[in-house]
Amino acid sequence: MAEAGKKKIVIAGIASILLVACVVGAAVTFTKKNNDSTSNGGEISSSSKSVQAMCQPTQYKEACEKSLGSAKNTSDPKELIKTAFDNTMTEISNSIKNSAPFKEAANDPRTKNALKVCDEVLDRSIEEIKRSFSQIDSNDLNKLIKEYIYDVRSWLSSAVTFEETCIDAFANTTGDTGEKMKSILKTASELSSVALDIVSSFEEQMAGLQGLGIANRRLLVAEAGNRRLLQIATLKPNVVVAQDGSGQHKSINEALKTVPPNNAQPYVIFIKAGIYNENVEVANTMTNVVFIGEGSNKTKITGNKNYLDGLPIFLTATVSISGQGFMAKDIRFENSAGPLKKEAVALVFQLK
Repeated sequence: MAEAGKKKIVIAGIASILLVACVVGAAVTFTKKNNDSTSNGGEISSSSKSVQAMCQPTQYKEACEKSLGSAKNTSDPKELIKTAFDNTMTEISNSIKNSAPFKEAANDPRTKNALKVCDEVLDRSIEEIKRSFSQIDSNDLNKLIKEYIYDVRSWLSSAVTFEETCIDAFANTTGDTGEKMKSILKTASELSSVALDIVSSFEEQMAGLQGLGIANRRLLVAEAGNRRLLQIATLKPNVVVAQDGSGQHKSINEALKTVPPNNAQPYVIFIKAGIYNENVEVANTMTNVVFIGEGSNKTKITGNKNYLDGLPIFLTATVSISGQGFMAKDIRFENSAGPLKKEAVALVFQLK
């Protein structure tokens, strides 16, 4: 038994070493400063080696190395990742500022709406990166990779999607504002992609070390979500919505106003049978909200916003979800605009 215990310790030690090696791409150590060799193009510093190794799996290596190169002489993977995220948020913020003159000059209603979409989604892109940043800042790297890497990758995927949504909003607009916006967002989009590539590389390496494929891991996450939904279905509703007045509220939007900001526990809104003609938005401060209806053929939320009436597709959703932890059961989401109104969506998730 003692021998078996020693073997387990040795294996665990090797796994930890491999994990760190995967994070930086190579085992790197600090070297003593040597001003002469640096000025003469001598050995590349350990910091530079770490940057190059971390940027190797990314699509935009040049942008990655330039961004991480701004970190002050460090080989610490965690500090390099934080630098990447911080620079990405700065670039997105600059993009928002640089697009301000377009908002003032825009005459075309579709262009105005597209710029409005950009304002909203770029802010949310920053929020998703901040969420990733806070997770990295509050955990050691090994714990981050083992327990939170999938969440961080999902949040970063949302950030990238938001930036793409900004550009897509300019489809069929007049003038060259869309191309200008694409140019302004170029660096921010590349850095967001870099952050996602780095984190995705960690996730793949971790899955390989654990002998667990990413697809299998996602299946386990989905199964956990199903178990959570079954548990929530048995909870007592916090509020009841009923059009006949038998609940505390007659509309879903009224009920949402009662959700405590950044709520930590499931907040169950029971929605009785009926057709609710309203556009519903679960804001990002409305966390862990649960909609439970009386059946998809009995409880229905419907709206008719659409592209032909001048809205970008992103803004046509009958139900828009931004709050983390949202779940729904026995309810239907519908956009009744019809095919003659072209593109229209019933449900938009603006998060993981």
